[in-house]
Amino acid sequence: MKIRMQELPNLNHLFQTTQTGAPSEYSQIEETIAPEALDLVGKWILDRTGER
Repeated sequence: MKIRMQELPNLNHLFQTTQTGAPSEYSQIEETIAPEALDLVGKWILDRTGER
């Protein structure tokens, strides 16, 4: 089994762009998911389904 870890700086655990990551910021964030996180997850799925 191959394991890969990827750090996504300035994202909270919901994969949203944030300044501090504090829960107090949640109500100010309009982003559903950061584009770089969505791209990374999409590529991961494609790699595992042979769609590339």
